[in-house]
Order: sequence, then C-alpha cells, then structure tokens
Amino acid sequence: MTKSKRFQPRPLLLTTLLLAMGFISACSSEESQPAVGSVQNMANMESNAISENTPAYPDWSGQWQRAEGSLNWPSEGYEQAGPPPLTDEYMAIWQEYTALQEAGIPAGDPPSTCLPQGMPRIMKMTYPMEIIVTPEITYIYAEWNSQFRRVYTDGRDWPGYILPAFNGYSIGEWHDEDNDGTYDMLAIETRAIKGPRSYDSRAVPFHANNQTVVLEELRLADEMTMQNTITTIDDALTGPWTVNQVYERELENIVWAEYTCAENNRHLKLGDEWYFINDDGTLSPTREGQAGLVPATEN
Repeated sequence: MTKSKRFQPRPLLLTTLLLAMGFISACSSEESQPAVGSVQNMANMESNAISENTPAYPDWSGQWQRAEGSLNWPSEGYEQAGPPPLTDEYMAIWQEYTALQEAGIPAGDPPSTCLPQGMPRIMKMTYPMEIIVTPEITYIYAEWNSQFRRVYTDGRDWPGYILPAFNGYSIGEWHDEDNDGTYDMLAIETRAIKGPRSYDSRAVPFHANNQTVVLEELRLADEMTMQNTITTIDDALTGPWTVNQVYERELENIVWAEYTCAENNRHLKLGDEWYFINDDGTLSPTREGQAGLVPATEN
C-alpha cells in the first residue's frame, strides 16, 4: 500500500490531549496524578513512533541534465511520436506558426523574446536543474533563466485565489511505492499557469484561456537516471497528453552556468516584424521581401 506524507497525525494535538487529561486527573484525585514527566514521555514515544513509520526522503542531489533526444516536447521527436494531439483550431494555429518559422520568423516561441519558458516546458530541461528536497517544500532550480519552482508538500489545499505565474502553483505528494521506508515518487499537480507559452521551440500552442493543468510523477529509474511522466490537460488538446522526460545525474565536476537571456538574445521584434541582431548591432531581415526599417527616399 502506498505511503503518503500528507494527512499524518499531529503530535502537538496528542500532547495537548494528554496534558489536559493529566490536569483533570490531578484536580480530581491527588493519588491518580501521573508521575513527573510521564505525560511528556508518552507524547515523545508517540511522536517517535510516528517518525519511525514515516518514510525517509530520497537523495536527489547533484545536477540533473536532459538525456539525449529531441528538443521537441516528446523526447523521440514529432517525426517518430507523430503530431501533437491538438484540436482542429489549434492544429491550424500550429501549422501557421510552422510556416512562419520555415520562412525565418520565430513565431509562437515566447522565449525567443526572453519571456520565461513556463510550465511544462521548463521541465524539458534544455539546461540542467537541481532538486532540493525539504519536508515542507521541494525546490526545482532550472539553470535556464535561473527559474525556481516551489512544490508544496506540507499537506495544504488549493488556495481560494492563486496569482498566475509562468511556472504556476504546484502542490506535491510523496509516495513510497515499494514500501521500503524511503519515498521514491513525487506526484505534482500544477495550476494557475500564465501565458503566452509553448511546449517547445516548434511553437506547439496552449489554449488562450490559460486553464492548463499539469500532472507529474518524478521517480528514479536507477541511481543516475530520473524519469518524469508529464501529463498536460489543456483545452487546445483533444485529450490529456502524456510524455516521458528523462534526466541524467552528474555528481562530480558540476558546473552551473549563468544564463541571462537578454545577454545572448539575437532576436528583435518590431511591431509584427522580426529581425536578427548582428555582432555589430545592425539588424538583418529574417524573411525575403521584409520591409526595411527606414523607408526608401526619392532623390
């Protein structure tokens, strides 16, 4: 049976009840008063029993890098996996973006203008990540744009209002799937994800209503390999879309690079037109027949 961290008995409540019982007993009969420290000892024993029955947290330290494979959202690439399961309306939008990209225009790819990649694209891990596990929150640090995700595992419910963010709001739950006394799977649900976003640089779109829900299951395949089963629920899809992302662990000679999008970004959008920034700061057109930046003048 799966063990979960959420909904555990609270030692503080037990201690309060035991202290109250001791106080009542002392008031009713001096002979029945418990020995000094016995109430606290009982509470400590109960707390220790709860602790012993709670699985330990896993060691997911180190640097996790994207395993080899396509940078398309499905790791095997669209050529092998087939096209994304988009509705007719959003398939037409994707095809339009594809035609524009083939013409040299980075349409439908918000990070090309330095917007955050957002969820679930951040979990593609084009650049490495670090996972920091604490009892209340698991932090996922992505080198790309120095993005942080906070996955709350303290048993909280969804707030009445969530301020939308590119990475959304995530609640997680630990599971001990093999009952060996150590948590081995983190299930995550993410809501309130802000747009505009795309799944990848191929500009596969999300619905404009930003009602996306993302479900994840992170677990180790072995000590050096992690698998993230990601299911996206979005109104631009014909149904839930599940892909597997695989990460490989680095424990030695770890290097974290600073990624600042504006420092290296060569794309510039003026109105509806895209240009490429050259080394000397001049702009080059990105498509044939593109309008000039300065209108031609007659002599």
